[in-house]
Amino acid sequence: MTLSYGVLSSSAADVQAFKDFHNLLFKNTDASEQWLQWYFRLIPGEHTGHWTRVYTLRDGADLVGSWCVEPKDFMLDDGTIIKVGRCFAVGIHPNYRRRNLFVDLSKFAIDEERKLGKYEYVLGFPQVGRPVIDAHLKSGWERVQIVDMYSSHDVPSPKVSLASVKTVYDFHVLSPRPDYTGSFIESDTYRNNRWDGHPDHLYLRLCFGGGYVILKVYNNACHVLDVRGTPSEVTQLLLAARTLAYRHRWIEVTIWNALNDHLHDAICAAGFVPGATCGTSVELLAVRINAQTPLTLEKCHLQMGNEEIY
Repeated sequence: MTLSYGVLSSSAADVQAFKDFHNLLFKNTDASEQWLQWYFRLIPGEHTGHWTRVYTLRDGADLVGSWCVEPKDFMLDDGTIIKVGRCFAVGIHPNYRRRNLFVDLSKFAIDEERKLGKYEYVLGFPQVGRPVIDAHLKSGWERVQIVDMYSSHDVPSPKVSLASVKTVYDFHVLSPRPDYTGSFIESDTYRNNRWDGHPDHLYLRLCFGGGYVILKVYNNACHVLDVRGTPSEVTQLLLAARTLAYRHRWIEVTIWNALNDHLHDAICAAGFVPGATCGTSVELLAVRINAQTPLTLEKCHLQMGNEEIY
């Protein structure tokens, strides 16, 4: 066994190796090459050094570990916008587990990110109770908070017809929406590309007033991937989503709803309660890159689209 750490290149062989390895780790995705190419081009930034990197663990020529980080903007409690990374697609080949390699790969990637110095923190969203959380903590990550999974199963009352909402075709034409502290900051151009440009997925994009909700149907459930707007707009949009679920006989609608979410009360007002059949809560973790103090959030708005697992 000859192990080495590095960074994935853009060669055709490396792209194919990463696709195969990614789909071995995350079988539910079955990502196509077009999917991965689309995702890695969502955030341009090679001229600034802010682009998605894939750190690798290899045994000889074989890819046996990955640790990915993409560039994002994030707003702190005081309104300051900082550069952060979002960690995703992290894992070790099943044949190489229980050898502390996950921790070693994570430490290597973190050290490399500190050398580059592009981010204040790197953030991750592992599911609550997963062993990967302890592995993250061993490699220097810190707990920030829980983001709870809420859901709705019953028929909404009163029903909100889809006639009351519209489909979003261009996020630029919606009324300006306030950015939330404790949230990723994204442009309308990014939203258009993210929610209307996926080569393999179809998202429902509904708006009411200046607010919007992004819905994704998977199997027999519907997941809220993002929702923004005034509290009344958000409640109306989520009631419409619940009515849609009722009409299509989906078993539930799920949504992330942290206790300190700016829209917590609006989500509850739409009939969502803690727990879900199709999904679990996540824990926000952060590792310091340039930052000198742990990340803390008085308020937040973190949604499932930040960590889309299907």
